[in-house]
Amino acid sequence: MQSAERTFRPQFALIIPACDEEECIGRVVDELSGTLDPEKFVIVVGVNGSSDRTGEVARGCGALVAETRERGYGHGCQTAIDLVAATLPSVRAYIFVAGDGASDPRDVHKLVAAYEQGYVFVLGARTGQLRNWRIMRFSHVIANFALALWCGLLAGRWFKDLAPLRLIDRELIEAIAPQEKTFGWTIEPQIIAARLSAAICEVPANERPRLAGAQKVSGVTWRRTFSIGCRILVAGFRARSRFQRSPGSVLSIEESYAGSVRATIRTTGCPKK
Repeated sequence: MQSAERTFRPQFALIIPACDEEECIGRVVDELSGTLDPEKFVIVVGVNGSSDRTGEVARGCGALVAETRERGYGHGCQTAIDLVAATLPSVRAYIFVAGDGASDPRDVHKLVAAYEQGYVFVLGARTGQLRNWRIMRFSHVIANFALALWCGLLAGRWFKDLAPLRLIDRELIEAIAPQEKTFGWTIEPQIIAARLSAAICEVPANERPRLAGAQKVSGVTWRRTFSIGCRILVAGFRARSRFQRSPGSVLSIEESYAGSVRATIRTTGCPKK
């Protein structure tokens, strides 16, 4: 009889960065588990710098848990990615999901559908839907528009959002090798993927209220929003500068995909089946 380790071959890893989310992480994991095919998706929580029982609660709900003492959104994502890379070779892509319940599990299917059509970087854009504005505070909406514009200027491609819900192909994120481990985690891959002419797509996504706990980025004061925004701006500039210093990486990524990545960036919505 084959062991569970040999028969379990998920195609997608749902990455949930979480810091001090004990109050809601169990509900987030349970909802994802109840919505998605467990044979196809694996849930991995990247606990970063937590002082509560986030990791223990996530394990109790059946999620894989990777922990780091380093605090920061990117640290949580990277420690979860490292666990998947070391233990689950069947995973084709990573899907990043908010740990506070703001991401709608039903939107995951939209990201996967676009990926199966050939897109290797799929963003769940929230700002294009007015109904989301009632949940995203005005300061958060304005900040996201501004940061998306800055990202587009650096990347050479227009973006609607710096979306927390996103899918990135495994080989693509390995080629990008993200270095920003705090507030710059979201903007860096968007800029570098665009500069490398990866096939990018944005699909509409829902924004939901936080289930519990305290907001860390959205829904905070104008002063903190401005401070975080400035740090993301600087991180975007660093990402663009890193790309300029490594022009040979364009060739290496094209060779890596060997025909599976489309050379032209999509500027319109994803085609529908």
